[in-house]
Amino acid sequence: MGMARYLIEPAVALLTVVLLLVIARWASLPQRALPSGVVLGGDFGLLVAVAVVDTPAEVGRLRGALRAQGIRSTWGAAVTPLHIDAAGNILSRPRVRRHVLVFGSDADRAARALSAPPGSAPPGSAPPGGPRSHS
Repeated sequence: MGMARYLIEPAVALLTVVLLLVIARWASLPQRALPSGVVLGGDFGLLVAVAVVDTPAEVGRLRGALRAQGIRSTWGAAVTPLHIDAAGNILSRPRVRRHVLVFGSDADRAARALSAPPGSAPPGSAPPGGPRSHS
């Protein structure tokens, strides 16, 4: 019995380490999907993203269009993911893009304002200077 004990305990310890390594490797596989409902970098609290653009000039243009319609806005960084292959090689580096953000209650109006051609009033809004009567 004494000799078997010296063989069984190290074997159990070795199997435990191997099992932990297998679990750790499985958990870190790049192909593993995120649980449903998980969005990375998409939680802005009360704010909603209405556009994603590449340059500060585009952010300024869109925010100006929203401001002209009386819609408050801000922006937040939107970092694209780093793509790595199974061998650990970097396939593409992240780009920093910019979300244009508005309050959720203004999201529909903001989407209409941004979809309207420049210089025109978005659908459902009053023309500049208010409604005009024809007399």
